[in-house]
Amino acid sequence: MFKLIFKFIKPYKKEFFISSITIVIESLLELSCPYIMGLLLQYGVTQIGTTYIINTEELIFLSSLMVLFGILAFVSGMIFAKYVAIFSKGIGYEIRKGEYKKLEEYSFHNLDNLSTSSLLTRLTSDVNIISDTISASFRPLYRAPVMLIATLILAAIASPILSTVLFVSIPLAGLTMFFIVWYVKPRFVKIQKIVDEMNKSTKESVVAIKTIKGYVKENYEEEKFRKINEESRKTSNNAMGANGLMMPAQELILYATTVALLYLGGYLSLQAQYASILINLSMFLTYLTQLLATTQMLANVMLNLNRAEASVTRINEMLKINSEIKDNPNSTLKVENGDIEFKNVCFSYFNDKNYVLNDVSFKIKSGSLIGIVGQTGSSKTTLINLLLRFYDVNNGNILIGNHDIREYSIHELRNSLSISFQNPFLFNDTVLNNIKRGNKNASFDEVVKAAKIACAYDFITNDLENGFDTILSEGGTNLSGGQRQRVCLARAILMNPKILILDDSFSALDRITEAKVKENLKTSLPGITKIVISQKISTIKESDEIIVLEKGNISSIGNHEYLAINDPIYKDINEIQNEGL
Repeated sequence: MFKLIFKFIKPYKKEFFISSITIVIESLLELSCPYIMGLLLQYGVTQIGTTYIINTEELIFLSSLMVLFGILAFVSGMIFAKYVAIFSKGIGYEIRKGEYKKLEEYSFHNLDNLSTSSLLTRLTSDVNIISDTISASFRPLYRAPVMLIATLILAAIASPILSTVLFVSIPLAGLTMFFIVWYVKPRFVKIQKIVDEMNKSTKESVVAIKTIKGYVKENYEEEKFRKINEESRKTSNNAMGANGLMMPAQELILYATTVALLYLGGYLSLQAQYASILINLSMFLTYLTQLLATTQMLANVMLNLNRAEASVTRINEMLKINSEIKDNPNSTLKVENGDIEFKNVCFSYFNDKNYVLNDVSFKIKSGSLIGIVGQTGSSKTTLINLLLRFYDVNNGNILIGNHDIREYSIHELRNSLSISFQNPFLFNDTVLNNIKRGNKNASFDEVVKAAKIACAYDFITNDLENGFDTILSEGGTNLSGGQRQRVCLARAILMNPKILILDDSFSALDRITEAKVKENLKTSLPGITKIVISQKISTIKESDEIIVLEKGNISSIGNHEYLAINDPIYKDINEIQNEGL
């Protein structure tokens, strides 16, 4: 945990330093009070025979010193509380920022191996656990060793004989803590994994609620959640039950130490040479009370640290993942045009020889309209994923503007391409802001122009209550499928890219609207390379060229008329879709 903290400590070094100094000062000032009290008993009152004489000057001086130290301890504690709060929340902020930055660097390979629910847990609850643990643990972690060392030193000075009791009991308390931590730690790791599963199950139930209700599977989902919840309860009880032994064990050891001190002190006080040991005994008991309070706090700290360690492990796992997509951030190369070339491209999602694209080669001229068609599983979308560098090729090269796409910075590459998906995602924001995600600096007139090209302007201004200021629900579920596709197409157009990719993004449009959109794209965006992926021949038949894929291989390339006669796959798809027309 401490390695993770120091990795992100740089912006909060001042707060860390002030917190550390003030808590040490507070602890030392509190420790001095029992010592001064012992001096009061020793020098404040002097016994001569049967007469007790009060030494007024010593009494006033030592009493004033105790009051002063108490006030200084209070002030130090107040300063500590302020700065440790800033430090703990600041570290949480920095860790979360670091995780999010790392998440944005992930390739799709990385994301394929991490569930959404796990990522959300690591970004939220795991970070909160660490932040809260820092806040709750800072004081005891400093206070305990300071008080422990100072107490042992002062105890040894005051009475070497009585201090032997402390030298035995304190290591025993430490060993007890160690064994409980060793037993509990893996169980807290398991709890966090169960939380991931619980979040995953809950998310699926919310997202797929229509499907669950439609298939009357409420009881099945309820039982699945019950099992996960029950496993969480049992594991938590196991971990917390064992961890709950820590405080009673510490109390037992310290109360036994108290009894041992009283017995030894009482026995020695009966001996003539140790008659004055009762004065030291009162100081020892005061120290022991402080140690008891500190140990109880330390027991709570160990509980929190156990739980936090599981979160630290998961966050470190996330931060250590490196994307195989290597950026070229210092590249000054710009995408000048929409020329595209695939040269002997081979690709496997699992980095083995089971290629989903095998020796694929073709060229696309800038400004042309290209259709991509093939049966389900023919790797149409994979071509686009490689073009955008969501994944990198295993073999071969992909060129844009006569340069390998790996020569560009990822920002420049993806800023020069835009894509509209079949299942578009819209954010919980206004229609205007959703479209401006394509270009945040675009003027309203540019937004309107993009919306008109995508045939979205009319329904936005006429059908939505607040027009472009209408707030969309998460995912845009308060729009129809066709409306969502057109808003997302407007967003892609607003980027003014060199290459526009339409991944089955007309699937929810009726034929009339689809024809209008295609005509607008042709007339309004003549210089942009347009790649249309579709299952419908009617969508791509007017393309300059059509690429037909079959199981990761190119079957044929040509226009509609050529392929309808010469390519058996295209011919079959065309005939089936035209039956009954």
